[in-house]
Amino acid sequence: MADAEALPGARGRPGRHGQARRPREGPSLRWWLQHRLWIPPAVGAALGACLGVLFVTPSPTVARVLSGLAWNATAAEARGMLSAVLGVALTSLSIVLSLSMLVVQSAAGQYSPRLLRLYLHSAGIRVVIPVFVATSVFCVVAAQAFGFVSELERAPRPALSLAMLLLIACEGALVFQVLQTLQLMRVENLVRQVRHGTLAAARRLERFRSADLEVPAPPRARTEAPGKVWPIRVQEDGFIASVDAKALLEVATANQLTLHLERAVGEPVIQGEEVGWFEAPARGPAPRHEHIAARLRGAIHLDRWRDADRDVALGVRQLVDVAIKALSPGINDPYTAVEAVDQLTFLLCELSRMHLGPRVLADASGAPRVFLRGPGLRDYLALATDQILRYGAAEPAVVLRLLRLAAAVGQRAREPEDRRAARELLHSILTVAEPARAGAPDASVLRRHAEALEQALGGGPWPPLPAIGF
Repeated sequence: MADAEALPGARGRPGRHGQARRPREGPSLRWWLQHRLWIPPAVGAALGACLGVLFVTPSPTVARVLSGLAWNATAAEARGMLSAVLGVALTSLSIVLSLSMLVVQSAAGQYSPRLLRLYLHSAGIRVVIPVFVATSVFCVVAAQAFGFVSELERAPRPALSLAMLLLIACEGALVFQVLQTLQLMRVENLVRQVRHGTLAAARRLERFRSADLEVPAPPRARTEAPGKVWPIRVQEDGFIASVDAKALLEVATANQLTLHLERAVGEPVIQGEEVGWFEAPARGPAPRHEHIAARLRGAIHLDRWRDADRDVALGVRQLVDVAIKALSPGINDPYTAVEAVDQLTFLLCELSRMHLGPRVLADASGAPRVFLRGPGLRDYLALATDQILRYGAAEPAVVLRLLRLAAAVGQRAREPEDRRAARELLHSILTVAEPARAGAPDASVLRRHAEALEQALGGGPWPPLPAIGF
């Protein structure tokens, strides 16, 4: 391991010209635009200020082009009209924010607080707030600029026409946001959006794995030779939001190191905690371990909370939260739990076809350099079913959906170990549910359906859903 010799039979998936293409896995421009909510309003404010200055005193060419569309008004009338537009825009914005806060509060209490990110990152919020900010700043800047206009006669004012257009855009954004909010009030849309977002993250991670070695990660073989092994410790508290595997590989290759990262994306870490280690070659000069450790830490991006863009387990956790919240005595909504389990079934069936689990990255010679930890399909199965079964074992509709989840994943899984784990999960679900339904008329229905699903795993036909499961 210390010599980083190439593993026998190790194969990478080559890119163009025979070289493995490894995209950067750190935060991208798209990530910043989506997660830094202040950027769109700031852009809207800057755009509104620029338009406010340009349209009050336009250039002769712009004035000739807009003269037929400009409103005739004095400077004082223009300031009054801009003030009226500003009042309407602020009133509409207050309506949008009030409606959104009520819906967000209801969703957090009824479904899960972790679904709030769907509202924060929804298209309505990303569109409506920048439009209102641009309109408000434009009106303020233009009204202030009209205070320096000395002429008293009526003249074409292009700024007033633009203010009317911006007001129409604000009202259109308001309607769009209301419709988006009403759609998000439906639990079916909420859980479906969570599944789509989680699948998008999983497919993005699948592309990152395109040049990885197709071998399982070896077990930890850390030596304790002094001066050859150094830990990687984080410098702050937080959650691992993403890991730039390409940057780690570049550092490991340049210094002939073997790197093991033992924390997965989504895990919480404490300041000073050891999240991995790197090993120097048995021969040759010792690397500057402090400098190397700092570069490696720079490729591990921490955040204040978990980020669904790289954290597939977070999407699974959100759907599980919706289900167990619906099964709580205060909510008592089994059908919402069924909706969440159905989406988990769709999600896990898609994940079963992907490359999951630990990652192994090699240098150009094929020698494995970077070993990354990651959850496998069996981990996602346990995460998706354990808590829901604990709280919903007495609800037959939920148990039936869990049985079908395990069987569907077992039927589509790529690896024999995953298929075996799904079959074992099918048996354990029935084992937990039967005592909870002892003596109930539907207890035999659950057992017969589980037996039919097990026959389907052996090549039999897929059984229909019993009536109590609808």
